[in-house]
Amino acid sequence: MRKSIVLVLMFITALSFANQAFAYEPQRLFDIEMYITVYPSGTAMVKINAKLIDPAFIAYFTNLNNSNPQNANNEFRKMVYSLIYGNFKREVEKKSKEAMIVIPEVGFIKIGKNWTAVVNFKIYNFLVEKNQTLQSSVYGPMSFLFKNHVFEYTWKKLTLVFPKDMYVVNLAPAPKELTENVAVWENGNYLPIIVLTFNETVFQQERTKKTKIIPFEEFLNNSTKLIYLTYDPFAGTVTFNGSITGVKPEQYHIAKIIDEFNRTMDLIKFDIKSTENGVTFSGEAKPMLQYKETLTKKMWNVTIKLPFRFDKVNIESPKGQNVEMIYSKTDGTAVNMVFEEKKICGPGIIVGLAILPLLLKKRRR
Repeated sequence: MRKSIVLVLMFITALSFANQAFAYEPQRLFDIEMYITVYPSGTAMVKINAKLIDPAFIAYFTNLNNSNPQNANNEFRKMVYSLIYGNFKREVEKKSKEAMIVIPEVGFIKIGKNWTAVVNFKIYNFLVEKNQTLQSSVYGPMSFLFKNHVFEYTWKKLTLVFPKDMYVVNLAPAPKELTENVAVWENGNYLPIIVLTFNETVFQQERTKKTKIIPFEEFLNNSTKLIYLTYDPFAGTVTFNGSITGVKPEQYHIAKIIDEFNRTMDLIKFDIKSTENGVTFSGEAKPMLQYKETLTKKMWNVTIKLPFRFDKVNIESPKGQNVEMIYSKTDGTAVNMVFEEKKICGPGIIVGLAILPLLLKKRRR
């Protein structure tokens, strides 16, 4: 039996965390190809080939190169460092507390012809030991920040090379090609889930499991989704907590939930815990706000977008404050709340002070 035989727990190609219904716009600055070689220790060697394809930047660097080749080279190197390496590093640090990137002393970023570059580095604990397997500590969709905008970290090709004597327990999404110890994905924006083992017994046990792989949309559709929100007008934040129950979550479900909350909300903090039949979560975020102040009252018109449709949205008034919620509306995907504080506000005080001398003068008469 060949040790890298047919994948048993492969996910369907349109796996949840690659689902385009929730995607950002793809980055169109570079053509990117990734090569990841993993070792029995769980360490990964990463090589990223990047070719600049944006016409405006190509023209800029070409013109700069004609007058000052060294400056052009240095600026392009800084761009590659910031966008190719910097975005990748940020995603790794965001997704995993175990993984650690280490750059080489020599050959970290190599600049080639026609505005191409090769970036080389290691990731320690890219795979971590669990239940006699090596599993991904970093996986899921990746974002690409550029000029304060968020895009997908889009790549054309990702090649994974793993030891020949390891059994493949799981690769997700399913690669387009799998030959012996090499897996290839095309046109994605994620790091795949990888589960490998040296233990044939573990591999056979996984083969016999009749595990149904549930895409993210199906996971949501078969779950009951509840969220409770409270707005604090003076802090300017929404605190929330809730649950998604009905289906036991897999790692990729939790990764996708985190990604969706990050995508739709301006999060200050977010925590999530898995349970036997779902997840619980809590957090704090900054909503969109329209503030209005009149002579007699202050008004806060607050809108917060939710990461997906919730079955129940419970909106609570702030406690211990002289503020009343006078309006609320939700369609399950967004919430609008209006709060009012009735009192003499700043403009009213100013007007009052302005007319006070006139009233006093009139009274003396």
